[in-house]
Amino acid sequence: MPMDTLKLALTELIGTVRERLQEESNTDWLTLAHFVREVSTGLTHLSDSVQAELLHALQAVGPLTDGALPALLEVFGAYQKAIQRAAATADRWRYPTPRDVWLANERMSLAPPRYDAERLRRALLLGMLTPPDADAAQRASTLYEALNTLQPFEEYNRSVALLSALAFLQANGFEFKLTPAAAADMLRADQLHIKTQPGAPSPLAYPDIMEALIAHYRDALSRVERAMNTGQLVKLNALPVPARAEWQPAPGPASRWRYLTVQDLIWINTVITGMPQRYNYDRLEEATYYQYSYRQSMDVLLQAARFLWGYLTYRPFAKGNLGTGLIGVLTFLEINGYEVHLPPERAAEWLLSVAQRRKHPLSAIRQIVTLSSPSRKSVPVREVAYHLMERYEMALHYLEDDPTSTPAATPRTSGQL
Repeated sequence: MPMDTLKLALTELIGTVRERLQEESNTDWLTLAHFVREVSTGLTHLSDSVQAELLHALQAVGPLTDGALPALLEVFGAYQKAIQRAAATADRWRYPTPRDVWLANERMSLAPPRYDAERLRRALLLGMLTPPDADAAQRASTLYEALNTLQPFEEYNRSVALLSALAFLQANGFEFKLTPAAAADMLRADQLHIKTQPGAPSPLAYPDIMEALIAHYRDALSRVERAMNTGQLVKLNALPVPARAEWQPAPGPASRWRYLTVQDLIWINTVITGMPQRYNYDRLEEATYYQYSYRQSMDVLLQAARFLWGYLTYRPFAKGNLGTGLIGVLTFLEINGYEVHLPPERAAEWLLSVAQRRKHPLSAIRQIVTLSSPSRKSVPVREVAYHLMERYEMALHYLEDDPTSTPAATPRTSGQL
């Protein structure tokens, strides 16, 4: 009976801590959250006397306030070693680390994530605060809710929250049947409801589990999340003047942004390879989309990095993908107010360092550009691209793809360019 009473008291305390830490970060409340997580994990391994002392402390403080917090922390601190020993002895659930979740966002956004490190750590801590008897589905839902509520990333928070929850289930030996369409529908829910059945825990590390899930669900999740966030935007001209100025593109690059079209990329690929190539239209369209920001486009270099990484990920053509990616991103930079200072003899290695994940695309791009003169005249996209192809002809020969490589699923042959 005392055990049941302590479980109820802990469950109530967990709710209070979660509610407080969702609103703000506070050192004392974070310390309490760590204590509560360890007590909940190792509750059945605590001695009866320690359980009794903890229950007495929880009942004594009543509704927890900032004023009562130091006294409760003192009690938890007095039994810290016993609590930690019990938590270490108990069967531990496998949870993702901040790095695991960061990598998931990187793979979803196809660019180095912009995020709040403190919010990410806090979200994962909240995701582990569950009642002692919580099952796998409840724990996965709590993790999803925490990441979704705190939204530590600039983009793809819902998708990363869902992927983290699904990876948690697989890592801990629970199977589920979920189509990409059904997974995308879940993004609209604040809580996760998924049917699971016991299975064998995945032997893979979290990054590998995430990678497999992203390969399966990414396209469906990204389409729905983009649509959800686009629908939430306020038109720029409806914002107050100060806010409108803040969201306008930064001065320096071209004041009116320009983009390459699908047909521009087909033309570039045809010129590079010498003949029309077969391509997958869906992958080509998705790669082209990465020129645009997830929300408001404000950073040319970031968008160029996303475009490059997205294109190298999708590789829609049967041949010439690396060269097309190189000319495509350099053209995007040139038509949007930047001058490219990439020596032709280094261009192939520069592109491969990004393609092989030896260098972040944003860092790579920042190293090769400077702002162009404001008086620089606008030049047609294909004229810019053609001059770049002439300049980097040697690199394009070096970057020729294996002619046996083909785009995945439903290739098309280009028509008129």
